[in-house]
Amino acid sequence: MSAAPAAKSGRDIVAYFAGHLANLVNGNDALGEAEDIVVVKPFQLFERVRRLLISNRRYSEGLVGVWAYPPPDGVEEAADFYFDQVLDRPIAARRGQPTSADNLAALVASRAAEPRAAGPTGGPLSTWKALTGGASQLRRFKQRSELFELSNRILKCLDAANRPYAETLRLGLCPREWLVGDAAVGVNTLKSANAFLKALKAEMRGEFGRRPTQRELEAAFASAPIPGCKDAREFASGLLGSAVLTRLAGQDQTYLVSFDAIEATQGAELPEAADEPLMTAEEAAPFLSGAVEAGAIAPPERDLLAAIMGGQSLAEALGANLFLRRRLKSDFDGDLAAYVEELSSRTARFVMAAKARP
Repeated sequence: MSAAPAAKSGRDIVAYFAGHLANLVNGNDALGEAEDIVVVKPFQLFERVRRLLISNRRYSEGLVGVWAYPPPDGVEEAADFYFDQVLDRPIAARRGQPTSADNLAALVASRAAEPRAAGPTGGPLSTWKALTGGASQLRRFKQRSELFELSNRILKCLDAANRPYAETLRLGLCPREWLVGDAAVGVNTLKSANAFLKALKAEMRGEFGRRPTQRELEAAFASAPIPGCKDAREFASGLLGSAVLTRLAGQDQTYLVSFDAIEATQGAELPEAADEPLMTAEEAAPFLSGAVEAGAIAPPERDLLAAIMGGQSLAEALGANLFLRRRLKSDFDGDLAAYVEELSSRTARFVMAAKARP
């Protein structure tokens, strides 16, 4: 198994994918700027999304998890499973409130180019059905703020639907083994198992590639108990616990894709939190300008972040800017994803500090 690339937060990967999906739905990969209408063809869109999941290493590894144990038969099978279990996973409602999928469907319906276009009906919506279950012709999201809102609402859906999948990957396990069938494990148990694993790794002091001692197991369980298990021995002897410990002991250094940043993501067993708007591109503009004035980022880096927030692909956002390309080559050895993450983290630290000031 290959070593992990530079550590990237799981929610960053989900956010990048939401932006890509928004661009595909909007026809930005095929239509010119002058074209005002995009025709939504579900099967054609499915093939483009599937191809993206398969061909983009960031998504195939960090989102789909082709490295998980046991590994899937191939990246195509893993991508199909991710589509079924995340993109087309119904998002449950909370006390009669609209779900993130309902809000996404309402936004898509508001762009209908057809008279009296019907929206999707029939039970809880998935991200996919919210995008493709309504009008077949949409007025394109031409303004940057409009496209950002589409990406934002897709991200809200993915935050909700992706959580069980992400928690399974954090354990180093294959979602196909633990999310389907009669023995499917609930998201609360998966979250508890991850808390236990984190405590256990601390007890083992980084000495992986071996079985933990009984003392280490008991100390970890005391710190992070598993609901439904009376002690560490019971969890370790169960199917999930045994798989987690086998994965931990089977390699010199556990390769875990970190989804710790998805703290507000809700899964099937948890009520979905009420949607709150993320910072829009317009709201972010003053902070980006302030970061430039403070010397935290350069003006071309501000423009790069603004373009990404507006829904542009990384390649489009980078464009032909010589400053960015020189920085990318000299400091990041051409790794665009690593550069964008470092830039995002640098900017986020400035924004957090700015917000904390009286």
